[in-house]
Amino acid sequence: MGTETNRAVIVEDSSQMRELIKMALRSSGITDITEAENGADAIDLIKSRGADIVIMDWMMDVMDGMECTRQIRAGIEGVDPKTPIILLTGMVSEESEAAAYAAGADLFMGKPFSLKQMFNGVMKILRDQQCEAVTA
Repeated sequence: MGTETNRAVIVEDSSQMRELIKMALRSSGITDITEAENGADAIDLIKSRGADIVIMDWMMDVMDGMECTRQIRAGIEGVDPKTPIILLTGMVSEESEAAAYAAGADLFMGKPFSLKQMFNGVMKILRDQQCEAVTA
């Protein structure tokens, strides 16, 4: 992964939420966007196509966002464990935020969110990623 972020994976079971996230990603300059409806499909996508950023919902069938985040951070074969992850949830509380960060999320965002909030979250992750690349 270089200093440019080009590939994003959206992991969300709501098609409307995926569309909102896509708009934020496109407005931040990311156009190579793939979508999955659950964490298991996301892992397969990331293994086959790679990802520079992952934005995923917490609550999904098959594999939820927390488990998917843990598997990415564990460095399962074919997945970069340092891939930035934004975890989304409608269950906003200090406990859920702490759990998300403990699992390895880079950014925790509550639902509902505005396009501007998502754009700002993506831009924060991109800035952090660029700073790490410069200091590495």
